[in-house]
Amino acid sequence: MSYYAKVFAGLIVLDMYLNIGIARSSELWLQVLLVLLFFPLLKGILMFTKVSEFKNIGISFHSKWSRNLLIGFLIGFSFWLIKYVIQFFLQGFEITGILPFPEMILPLLMIFLMFFVGSFLNDIIVRGFVFGHLKNKLPMKWVFLISIIIYALDDSWNEGFSVGNILFSVVLGLSLTYAIYKTCSIWLTTGIHWGLNVCYGLMNGALGGSGGGIILTQNYSTTFLTEAVNYLTPLMMFIFIYLVRNRFTRVEG
Repeated sequence: MSYYAKVFAGLIVLDMYLNIGIARSSELWLQVLLVLLFFPLLKGILMFTKVSEFKNIGISFHSKWSRNLLIGFLIGFSFWLIKYVIQFFLQGFEITGILPFPEMILPLLMIFLMFFVGSFLNDIIVRGFVFGHLKNKLPMKWVFLISIIIYALDDSWNEGFSVGNILFSVVLGLSLTYAIYKTCSIWLTTGIHWGLNVCYGLMNGALGGSGGGIILTQNYSTTFLTEAVNYLTPLMMFIFIYLVRNRFTRVEG
């Protein structure tokens, strides 16, 4: 079996394990078990493809990994918060209240935990795995493009396959892919991904139902302007990340 065939096979196995095995498990204990087993599976696939070490796909606990994760979280959360504020003033939805504090504790913990795990595993597969295997084999522009295309197709597991969803994922993928390219580790990427997902979860809940979040909303309406904000927000986030690119900690080697 050729190197690229092994990489492709490994990618498919990991992607199906996440999106069919973990994401569609109905029992929490089974999801936790499958998440824990993800890493031995990943290690086995890395041995199979001769990449071997987690650090080669960006999972490296370097001295500033937590800094990159926190900065990424703040960037992702802030831009998605701005998105929702703009859509609110464009009358895209109404805010009817907020969950009482005792009732929000468990959902809030679930939002932070579930979206971290989901973002982290997704970033490992569609960015860390792809960059780790192809960065020394293909020109970087092709690795960048392949990673974005895989992310856009992979996101259809959650959002469905449509031109609009593919376009949104491509634009968002610019920031997430550039982050791992610039830092050579996964933490900035995962921070951004986690932060925007947490903001989404506050509005929609851990399961993504409209009006099911910590902030209670209703009367969602879609107009040209509110829809345009969905695409302009990740584009502006990418421009911001590019402008401050030299402030991120890069792993050398």
